[in-house]
Amino acid sequence: MTYYRIPAVSPAPVTAIRREMDRLFEEVFAGRPAASWQPAVQAREDQQGFTIALDVPGIPADRLEVLAEDGVLTVRGERAGRERAEGERMLISETTQGQFVRQFRLPKTADLQSIQAEYDLGVLTVRVAKLAPAQPRRVPVSVQSPAVTSEASTETATA
Repeated sequence: MTYYRIPAVSPAPVTAIRREMDRLFEEVFAGRPAASWQPAVQAREDQQGFTIALDVPGIPADRLEVLAEDGVLTVRGERAGRERAEGERMLISETTQGQFVRQFRLPKTADLQSIQAEYDLGVLTVRVAKLAPAQPRRVPVSVQSPAVTSEASTETATA
């Protein structure tokens, strides 16, 4: 039996080309510079609120920004590239670097005044509480004209 050795082909060049094409299309059709990469995201909802976790290893917490405005949660950050020593050449590079922006439209039940962000072991977790459901309330009716008593209306009706 004869075995042939098939050289392994790294998907990195294809992935890099696709990422660059996506970035260029975003710049051309959206009319604004696109982020150079996007972190993986998990979004969940429970009874208390919404949780969004972003994988952002290698980014210091002071390079991350979380902003809530007009019902949209925006997360921005930047991962700096690694410096190479003089005479060093890159053999494989599958890491991403540069800026990213992720935006999430929040439902009307989200409490934009109650947002918390926590960074731990390369994961940024953003928690957005839900607003308490609106409760019906009785609204008193004010009278603008002189009060008409029920006795006066009864006497007028019988006369």
